[in-house]
This record gives sequence, C-alpha cells and structure tokens, in this order.
Amino acid sequence: MATYSYKGISKTGKEVKGVRDAVSKQALTSELLSEGIFVSTISDMREKQSALAKLQAVFAKKINLSDTFFQLSLLLRSGIPLVEALKIVAKSTKEQHLKNALMESASKVSEGMRFSESLSKYPKIFEPMYVNLIKASEQVGKLAAVLADIAVYEEDKRKNTDKIKTAMVYPMTILVMGFAVLGFLLAFVVPKMESIFASMKQQIPASTQFLLKASDFVSEYGLVLLLFILFIIFALRYLYKNNNKFRLAVDKKLFKINLVSHVSVSKFAHVLSFQLKEGLPLTDALHYASLVIDNKYMFDIVSQVRESVQAGTKFSVAVRNAGIFPELFPAAVSTGESSGNMPELLERVNEFYSKNVDKFLTSFISAIEPIFIVIIGVLVGFIVVSIMQPLFSMNSLVQ
Repeated sequence: MATYSYKGISKTGKEVKGVRDAVSKQALTSELLSEGIFVSTISDMREKQSALAKLQAVFAKKINLSDTFFQLSLLLRSGIPLVEALKIVAKSTKEQHLKNALMESASKVSEGMRFSESLSKYPKIFEPMYVNLIKASEQVGKLAAVLADIAVYEEDKRKNTDKIKTAMVYPMTILVMGFAVLGFLLAFVVPKMESIFASMKQQIPASTQFLLKASDFVSEYGLVLLLFILFIIFALRYLYKNNNKFRLAVDKKLFKINLVSHVSVSKFAHVLSFQLKEGLPLTDALHYASLVIDNKYMFDIVSQVRESVQAGTKFSVAVRNAGIFPELFPAAVSTGESSGNMPELLERVNEFYSKNVDKFLTSFISAIEPIFIVIIGVLVGFIVVSIMQPLFSMNSLVQ
C-alpha cells in the first residue's frame, strides 16, 4: 500500500484535495469516484517526498498521536464539533503526513463518513486497534472518553519504550567512547612510539611487544575488521527481518531471558486490558494485542491462543495450555473470568512485571556502569604502562 496525493472536483463542483493510502492509483480513483469525487490528478507521495518528509511520516505515529488524541478529546468535551476539532488539531500539528491525514479526515466527516472509517484510510498512522476502539465508541456515544484513554495508553507505551532505551544510553556511550579511545591509541599513538622502542638497545618487556603487535594488527587490519563486524551485524539483521525460521529460533531463545519475557508479557497484558476495558470482544482484543508483540515466538503462541478461544476454549485454559506464560498471568485470567474484572487484573499483571523490569534495569545499569569503566580503565592502563615501562628502563640506564 502506497500514499497518494490527489486533486479533484466533488459533486457540488467544489475543488477537493487530500492525501490517502491505497493499493494503486487505479484503486484510489475508483474509491474516490464511489464517493462522488472526480479525480483530476493523482501523485505518488514516494516520488516527491523529501528525506525529511519521509522521516516525519515514519515518526508521526511515534511522536504525536498521544497529543493528537488528547487535544481531540479535550476539544470534544468542550463542545466543539468533531470536524472543527480535527481542523484545529491539524493546524497545530507539525508533521505534514499527520496534518494531511487529519484535514482529510475532517473533510470526510463533514461529508457524512464516520470518524473511524476516515482514520482507517491511514493504517500507517492510526493503528487498526485504535480505529476499532473509536468505531465502538461511536456506537455508544463515548468518543471523547475513548480518545482520552487512547492518549493515555499511547503516552504510557512511549514512556515504557523510552525507559528501556534511556537506561542503555549511558553504559553504551561509555563502552563506545572507551573503545574509540583504545582504537585511537592503538592506531595512532602506539605506532609513533614503535620507532623509539626500535632504537633502544635492550630487550623490551613482553607486554610492550604484545602491545606493538596489537597496534600493527589494528593499523593493518582494523578497517577490514570493522567492516567485517558491520557486515555480520547487517547480515544477521537482514536474516532476522526476512527469514521467519531464523527469527523464530532467535526469538525463542530470547524469550527464555526473564527481561525479554517480562517485557513482552507486560506489554501484552497492558494492551489486552486496555482493549477489554473499552469494550472490544476478547477475540478482537487478542488479535490487536498480538500485533504489538515484537517477539515472533510469543506472537505465534498468542495467535494459537486466539484460535483456541474462537473454537470455544476458555481463555484461561488456552493461556495455560500455551505453556509460555508465567503462572501469574493464567491465574489472573482465570480469576478475571470468574469475577468479571479481567481488565483490572490484567493491568495489575502489567504493573507487576513492569516493576520487575524497572528493578532489573536499575540493578543492571548500577552493576554494568562500573564494570565497563573498570574494563576500559584496565585496558587503557595496560597501554600506558606498556608504553612507559621501557621508557623508564631506558631512563634508568642513561642515569
């Protein structure tokens, strides 16, 4: 599916233009004609988007949806009509891709289209889960409340993602900077000392000999080694993205790591709880919850659980039979089925594992930072001592 910009004339003779996702130009033309719009021009946005615009399109959903839904909810609760609210939010939106989608949605809603249907034209921006929640809210008159809930959920999701990324920034910065310093010393500083050591009429220490050999290796093969490492990384990444068997094998191994499984289960419980609270049927909620799971091994298991539930198996039984969920999860589901408060219990499961992840990250970062510093310090210290030791020996001989 691609994104196209179009211009045309409506039944009333009014000029209309917008941006919409479609399978092809022909499909979009047919779709617009069915809506009473006679198309004059259609352009593929991919052919004229700048690099910045493409970047904005990629990050529009990740950055602005929380603010977008919150503003819409606030305006609707203030009594402002939906069409006017969409136009107001669009004007305050910086990302062009999202701005176009909101303006197009306002146009379609003004012509009688449902809000949820207008959003469904932009699956790259608005997740199908959100569209279905909005569709359900339109039927019961709770649009403003559901938009506010989506805004909170989107913000929580962003915070959880940022929390893990931020936790790794400092130790990774230390590691990268440390190895950059080591590479600089081996590639540029040590070779300049080699001529001095060669002129010395004495046996240099074994540590210095090792350092010189390491420096020669880095100087001669360092670039090749770096390119080889990058090639391996990109090759593995390509395999992971394009080979399902390879990805499944990797994700199955990763899922055995508590951090990975706890993050996955926490996210799954949170998404499922959110949807059930908003009134989505369990099978639909399972489908959309599976779409946010990054781990393919867990994704396949959840898909099997959904099929079992559709076939008539109780959710708690299907979850327990899956055999991959921690005991707390099926226990919460079973209790929720009997008490009728499954959304609340699933959210408690999310909070429990989220706290576990926070504790692990805090402990891990507290432990890994000094370890990285010590490792880098020892390596730099070894280089300095290996350089200075023969110099001190030569100075002693001169005296």
